[in-house]
Amino acid sequence: MDFSPTPIQFLFEDENRNRIYVKREDLLPFSFGGNKVRIGLEMLADLKQSGCDHMIAYGNARSNLCRVLSNLCARENIPCTILSPADDDGTTVDSFNQRMCLAFGAEVVPCLKTGVRDTVEAALQRSRDMGRKPYYIYGNSLGDGNLVTPVRAYRKVWQELLSQQQAMNLHFDHLFLASGTGMTQAGLICGQLLDGGNTAIHGISIARSQDNGRAHILRYVRAFMQDEVLSPAIDFVDAYALTYGRYTDAMRATAASALRLHGLPLDLTYTGKAYHGMLQELRARVIAGQSILFLHTGGTPLFFDKLGEIVE
Repeated sequence: MDFSPTPIQFLFEDENRNRIYVKREDLLPFSFGGNKVRIGLEMLADLKQSGCDHMIAYGNARSNLCRVLSNLCARENIPCTILSPADDDGTTVDSFNQRMCLAFGAEVVPCLKTGVRDTVEAALQRSRDMGRKPYYIYGNSLGDGNLVTPVRAYRKVWQELLSQQQAMNLHFDHLFLASGTGMTQAGLICGQLLDGGNTAIHGISIARSQDNGRAHILRYVRAFMQDEVLSPAIDFVDAYALTYGRYTDAMRATAASALRLHGLPLDLTYTGKAYHGMLQELRARVIAGQSILFLHTGGTPLFFDKLGEIVE
């Protein structure tokens, strides 16, 4: 599945003369788009190359990656199992993403965050007992062993970004994105290490603490670069993280403004939180007269989950 480069759209110039652009990964033409389409395709290719025939994923009801993987598996007629934990407070949510996982025929297995390892091992064993060769997207039950595969996606996108900047006769001084698992930010960092460029990459955390987020990104970068000593600068901002899926009135207002002024859909779990964080960081860091790129990592179904609150 090959895609044309996703468009880069100029939005506005802020009060400090920063020119704000957005790269619309949400417009990737499969399963409502988003960065998880690119990552999911890398995982599907790796599953096939590994000779596996059963996709096992982990992610809660809001997971964009689980939606994409279940859709890809439905298209390829590959069994798909989603291990779905509750939120940190023990609650579960209803979401369009999870409804689509079920509609695509994925098996959704509830689990507790305190019992993830046992749940993964049980799912793998059950798959083997059925005569299948399971592929767990995070490697083994401890989440190790498959760090390189997802990083490939945005290592490639860095090349796309360099080409687009050349074609537009433009250089982005700063790039902001929502950073959760760290796979996308790690891919961009690896691309920059391999292909050059001096754009500052800023991850706005959607849940993790700064230390935890940086550690996860560093694991991905070192695995991809095959360098345990490598310690690149990683900007991972947790000032807007709250907890997963939680947001403030200010974030909601920012999402409403982006929709009204630019027709830009921002969900309140990932992109709305990150876009709000970007605007705050531009002011807090006194950045002026620069070209700024926001990487819209998708989440359109999540946008519609909260549409009533965004437009109220």
